[in-house]
Amino acid sequence: MPMMPPDEDLLKAFVKSHDEQAFRGLAERYSGLIFHTALRSLNDRTLAEDVAQRVLCVLAKKASSVTGGNSPLPAWLHRTTILEAKSVRRSESRHHRKKEALMRAPADSPDSSNTAWKDALPHLDAAIGTLPDADRHVILLHFVSEMTFPEIATRVGKSAAAVQKQSRRALETLQRILGRRGVTLSLGILTAGLTSEMAKAGPVLLVPALSSLGKTSTSILVVKKSTLAAIGTTILLCGIPLARQQVTTSRLESKLSAASGSPPEARISSRQGNAKSLSMAERLSRDLKSEDRDVPRYLGAVDYIEGLSDEDLIALIKEAVASSMPFPNQEIVFGKLFDTLANRDPGFALDTLLTAVPAEHIGKSRAAENLLPNCLKNLSEKDPQKALAWFRNHLPAIRSIPIQGRFPKDELENRVRTELAYGLLTSSPAGSLEILNPLSKENLQHAFERLAEERQPFPTEKLAGYVKAARELLPEEETGKVMALLVSRQIDVGKGAMPYKSVDALLASESFSPSEFTEIARHAGARRITQHRDGLEAGILQYKAWLEAHQTEGVDRNVGETLGRMILPWQDRVQPVYQAIVNREDLGLGDDAVAGLLATAGHKLDPEKVAELAASLADQELAAELIRRINKRRTR
Repeated sequence: MPMMPPDEDLLKAFVKSHDEQAFRGLAERYSGLIFHTALRSLNDRTLAEDVAQRVLCVLAKKASSVTGGNSPLPAWLHRTTILEAKSVRRSESRHHRKKEALMRAPADSPDSSNTAWKDALPHLDAAIGTLPDADRHVILLHFVSEMTFPEIATRVGKSAAAVQKQSRRALETLQRILGRRGVTLSLGILTAGLTSEMAKAGPVLLVPALSSLGKTSTSILVVKKSTLAAIGTTILLCGIPLARQQVTTSRLESKLSAASGSPPEARISSRQGNAKSLSMAERLSRDLKSEDRDVPRYLGAVDYIEGLSDEDLIALIKEAVASSMPFPNQEIVFGKLFDTLANRDPGFALDTLLTAVPAEHIGKSRAAENLLPNCLKNLSEKDPQKALAWFRNHLPAIRSIPIQGRFPKDELENRVRTELAYGLLTSSPAGSLEILNPLSKENLQHAFERLAEERQPFPTEKLAGYVKAARELLPEEETGKVMALLVSRQIDVGKGAMPYKSVDALLASESFSPSEFTEIARHAGARRITQHRDGLEAGILQYKAWLEAHQTEGVDRNVGETLGRMILPWQDRVQPVYQAIVNREDLGLGDDAVAGLLATAGHKLDPEKVAELAASLADQELAAELIRRINKRRTR
C-alpha cells in the first residue's frame, strides 16, 4: 500500500490548485477524529455527522490559514470540532433532536462494563483541549493517526525516546485533569480507551462541494468508511477479572479476525505452533515487550500485574520460569513480576526468590542478579536487623547458586554484601563492618566505589558510617582514595559563585586527615578545572584560591599534581596543561607546580617537553631526579 503524503503536502496541494484528491485524503484520514470528537460532545449521531460536515467546510474555507499556522492539523481539527459542537449544542433548533437522542444508547458507546471510561467520555475532549499544543499533537498523532513513536519522532524532529516520555507525561496530565473533574482512571484504562475511541472510523461523509467555496469544480467527494479498529487484548489486561479472560480474548480475537480477514490462530506466536491461545505468562511477555511500539498494550500489562495479589504474582512467576518461552521472554515477565512484589515487601520478595525459583534459573538470570542485592538493600534501610538476620540465615543458599560463567562465582555474594552495607551505614555501622570485612582488598575498593557512586548524591547522614568503615577496613594510604570517591557525587558541578560549596560541606561534616584532604582536594580540583566555563587557566586560578583557603602550605605542589591527574586518562589535555605550566608565573605558580606535574604525569609528556620543564627549575638536582623517575616509569 503506498504511503499517504504528509498533512502539510496535502494541504498545500489543495490550497495551491484546489486538488480534490488531496482534500479527500485529509477527509478520509481524519473523519474518525472529527466525527467521534463531536459524538462524545453531543451524544447524538445525527448531530455529530452534521458537525463533521461543518468542520470539513471550515477546513476547506480556511485551508490557507491552517497551512501557514503553527498548530498541527489534528490539533486544529480537534479544537474546531469542539467549537462547532458547542455551537450546535447551544442552538435551540437542535435541542429537541438532542433530547430524543439521549433516550437511546449511542451506537458507538464503549463497553457498558467499563463505567469509568463511560464517565470520562463527556469530559475527554475538553481535557485534551487543555493540554499544551505539543502534548496534544503527540497524543493525537499516536491515538488518531496510529503512528508509532519513531514515526512521530521523525515528524516532530525529536528522538523516539523523547516522544515516548512526552506521551507518557501528557497521559499523566490528562489523567489528573479528568481526576479533577471527578473521573478516576488508571493510565492503562485511559490509554486503552483512547486507543479504542480515537481510532474509531468515521461514517460516510459528504465532503463539501468545492464549487460552493468559490472554485470551478462541481464534484462531491465521498469519504469511504474505513474498517473499524479492534481494541485488542489491552482491555483484557486493564481490569477484566481472571474468570472472564478467556471469553474476552476469544471475543476480541474474533473481532480482529473479522477486521483482517485472517483467523486468529495465524496471528498468535507460540512455541507450539499455531496455538489457539497463549498462556498468561506468554501474553504478559508479548505485551511487556511492546513498550516502544504499543504503549496502551504495555500499560495494560503493567496495570494488570500491579492489580494482582501476592499469591497470583507468585503463581505467575512460577509459570514464567517453568514455561517453554525463550529465556529472554521469561526474563521480561520474571523481572516485572518480582519488581512488583519487591516494591510491596522486599523481605517477602527475597524469601520468594529463594524458595519459589530454582537456583539454576537464578544463576543465569540477570533480573535475579539485580533483584537479590537491591531487595536486600531496601530491606536494610527499612529494618537493618531483619536484613542482617536474613543474610546470615541465607548466606549458604546464596553461595550455592550456580553462576553460569557470566562473572566470578563470588561476585553475586560481593554485590549482595555491598548493597546490604549501603543500607547499614547509617542504621547499623557495626553491621556494615561485619558485612564488608570478609571482602578482599580489591573487592573492598570496588565496594566503596559502588557505595560512593550511587545514582543519587551520597547522603550526608551516611558519611560517618562510610568513613568509619573505610578507616577500619583499609590501609591508611588507601583511605584518602576512598574518601575522594565521594567527591564524584558530592561535588557541585554548576557554574555558580561557589563552585566548591558541596566539597566544603563534605569537609565540614567530618574530620579528615591531611592525606585524606589532599586526595579529596585533587579529585575535586581535577573535575572543577576541566569544567570551568572560562577555560583551563581560569579553572586553575579558582582551584588555587580555594586551596589557599584550606591549606597553608604545599598549594603549588598540590596544583601541579592535580593537573597531572587530569592528563593521566586524557591525552588531549596534555598540551593545554603543558602550556599552562609554561605560563605558570601568570597564574602565580612556582617551581613546585612543575615538580608536582612531572612527578605525577611526566611519563605522559614528550621527552622534549619534560626536558624543557626540568630545565626551567631552579633546583637542578630535583630536576635530574624527576627525569630519572620518569624514564624508569617509561621503561616498565
